[in-house]
Amino acid sequence: MTTPTPLHATEIPAQRIDAAHRQATIITGVIGGSLVVYAALIEALRRVLPPAGDFDGFDMLRIALFAISGVLVFTSTVLKGVLLRNPPPDGEMRIARLRTAAIITAAFAEVPAILGVVLFVLGRTSSDFYILLVVSVYMLVRHFPRREQWDHYIRGTRAVR
Repeated sequence: MTTPTPLHATEIPAQRIDAAHRQATIITGVIGGSLVVYAALIEALRRVLPPAGDFDGFDMLRIALFAISGVLVFTSTVLKGVLLRNPPPDGEMRIARLRTAAIITAAFAEVPAILGVVLFVLGRTSSDFYILLVVSVYMLVRHFPRREQWDHYIRGTRAVR
């Protein structure tokens, strides 16, 4: 990623950065909270659903959903890099781009857990869900909006990773 053109500290009020960062953090936190809800749902369903019947193609579906989750880890990192590669000259636009990148990567992070729920409902194997839940948690932690990185990106002193 290229280093953005430096901005003077007075060009963007700290309150604007705080507000945008807070929005991104709240959205990321809500998505993280949804992961807890999925885990509670799986535990409740485990107790009430009958064993799954055999269905042809489940192993292939399982492999496909795990592969999709792996691709999402890679894709979210690449997409974040692309979104933040060429910072706009305007500070407000930089803030908007950071917020957008944070929300998109958080949304990507939720998908493996959802795929894990699908696998559980179809195959009743909670370990599939929990493996994909860990992938989701990793992605949320990896892309969590960190204020220090935002400051460096907005001020143009260093690119966000």
